[in-house]
Amino acid sequence: MKRTILWSLVAAGSILLNSCNKWLDLQPQDGITRAEFWKTKEDVHAALIGIYSSLNSGPVEQQLFTWGELRADLVGLTSYATDDNRLVKNYNILSTNVIADWSAIYTAINNCNLLIDYAGQAKLADPTFTEAEYNTDLGEALAVRSFLYFYLVRTFRDIPLKLKGTSKDTDIVSVGQSTGDEVLKQIEKDLLQALDWIPEYHVNTSGYNATNAGRVTRPAVRAMLADVYLWLEQYDKVEEQTAKILETGRYSLIGAALPEIFDGGTMETIWELSHKNSSENPMYNIGVTARRPFTANVDILNNEIFPSNEGTDIDLFDSRGEGILYGMSGDLRKFGTESPDYYNFQLYRFSDVMLMRAEALAELGRGTEALALLEDLRTKRKAIRATDPNIEATDLEGIILFVFAERARELTFEGKRWFDLLRLAKKDNYANINVLVDLVTKVVDANVRQSAINKVRDVDSHYLPILETELFKDKQLKQNPFYLK
Repeated sequence: MKRTILWSLVAAGSILLNSCNKWLDLQPQDGITRAEFWKTKEDVHAALIGIYSSLNSGPVEQQLFTWGELRADLVGLTSYATDDNRLVKNYNILSTNVIADWSAIYTAINNCNLLIDYAGQAKLADPTFTEAEYNTDLGEALAVRSFLYFYLVRTFRDIPLKLKGTSKDTDIVSVGQSTGDEVLKQIEKDLLQALDWIPEYHVNTSGYNATNAGRVTRPAVRAMLADVYLWLEQYDKVEEQTAKILETGRYSLIGAALPEIFDGGTMETIWELSHKNSSENPMYNIGVTARRPFTANVDILNNEIFPSNEGTDIDLFDSRGEGILYGMSGDLRKFGTESPDYYNFQLYRFSDVMLMRAEALAELGRGTEALALLEDLRTKRKAIRATDPNIEATDLEGIILFVFAERARELTFEGKRWFDLLRLAKKDNYANINVLVDLVTKVVDANVRQSAINKVRDVDSHYLPILETELFKDKQLKQNPFYLK
């Protein structure tokens, strides 16, 4: 009976996933109405299952990876990569490029909106639906929606801010676009609300728990807030949120970087997309197999990110480097090495929070504390002297650059590199634009390099175009001005 009920919930949740799409690909099939579905707390829980399923079903996960890595320097392309991927890598992006397809993200957002819209209806109809359960379900939907909007706003800047769900043709309403600042304000507002509604943990147990890692918890919301505040250069708020994560005492580094960290099951995970016993990890086929389109950029990784200890002890090596988390041939071993693969996709890990905190502390003038965090991480990961700049606590700018270098080592291939470089470049009103100039100088083909350098100096070029098909469907959408030239 329990198995039958579980599968019924999963099937009900999948109703929200397997949908035909029109405007922004948000519209599930007609016929799934409030009267038919939103009656009990089980309906709401099934919808929540559908939200999480929409994240780890493939397209969303791959888009997070692609948007966060393709335009950066640590991931390259193989002969199996598409022409669209090569055009993006060479900063020759058109509004017809499928890399700008946001439909999977907006479909997941719509699933969140439907739960937010209709959970109250189920609560009124079901006397067993407690206030705590209702708040938890609502808070998780708000947090997931905020997470997805944060990726969208950093990728496109001005985007449709859809806060109401569409469940049939007559619900479709164009909302136009909101500015990036407006979207970020909404994200902050929703995350702060989610912080009040979501419990510290879903299962009260010490150590790693798959439910706590696979669902949004309060520490996961705090990690998202810290990430948003870094983007907004509000470093005091980053310090506040990361401090509260550390105060839980629930997370710690396991030591050297091992596959178990990314397989799921350690004290390092704060939030992950779970594939265990559910669906195969889609990253395996695009980054690990022989016919993979993406590959580790081994030359840059081995020479700039993980250089050898020449002149000291050449036999020492960083536990995150070649042969461990990526192979000599460029396979991205963070995503597993066996087929079929069920590695989880890490969204926020404890080391990420440590590095966010170190950056904020340096920005706040607390260099000694920042260096202590970096030293702790590097010692556990067996980082080598060749990557230690031996910075004084008073060299705050040097510490900040040290943090970004360490983020490259720690978070390689996790969908964060481009956003890190963009965040560093745009800081203090684009005081570090040369970060992006240096990037394109390294990764763009020689015959189009100067053109790419000229493009990247235009700040509008740092955001992807709106796909032509979306402009055709919604006349209120306006193209990023860079792509109108």
